[in-house]
Amino acid sequence: MLLRQTCYGSPMPDKAFTLTSYNIRKAIGRDGKRNPRRIVDVLNATAADIVILQEADFRFKGRRAIFSATELFDRTGLTVIDVAPDHPGLGWHGNMLLVRKTVHVTSVHPIPLSGLEPRGAVAAQLEIGARKLNLIHAHLGLVPRHRTRQAQDLAIYIDPSQPTVLAGDLNAAGKSPPSLAPIFARLSEAALGPSFPTRWPMIRFDRIFHNDALQLKSAQVHDTPLARQASDHFPVSATFRFV
Repeated sequence: MLLRQTCYGSPMPDKAFTLTSYNIRKAIGRDGKRNPRRIVDVLNATAADIVILQEADFRFKGRRAIFSATELFDRTGLTVIDVAPDHPGLGWHGNMLLVRKTVHVTSVHPIPLSGLEPRGAVAAQLEIGARKLNLIHAHLGLVPRHRTRQAQDLAIYIDPSQPTVLAGDLNAAGKSPPSLAPIFARLSEAALGPSFPTRWPMIRFDRIFHNDALQLKSAQVHDTPLARQASDHFPVSATFRFV
């Protein structure tokens, strides 16, 4: 097993949380087979407190859910938050949110994103102990000019007075892609290696950003034999401590 990890500072304190972002490609693995249980096993290995998924509902078939929320909880201990109750499935344009019992979700707000592709994001307010966290998660488009507008849409939800994490499959390659400039102007990025494609990882599509109200303790790409088969993206994680 290869775990690509960057560590910062001292060992993780008690007042910390781990977030994992994972594009699961509708649970279709490199073998072309849809296998949600394989995704669940990969998620369990990340041991995250907060999980955000992309491509977690069927794109067609009425956007219905791939997973059973009950089975997910039974197998992972993660509670599925229905981020768009008025829409089918468990996600919003495939963006799904799961949390452990130590995390309380006080509000969720689906964000429609502009562009030709069906894309969306979710803004959520969380409580971890006595601390509040502003979470923005998204799956951005493939066209750079559309992605720039989408990044501008997300930047509106960044509250500089609140601890904030913005993460997801942002579909922008390179160290500081210009299309994500509205996000880079407001947040710092966790140092992560390439997470796509799992057959031969070369591209940093999966990204995690945060503001100065959070101290980054570690960041990693979960490159394991199972993750190499379960999807075309690896999950990425970051552990933070409230400042």
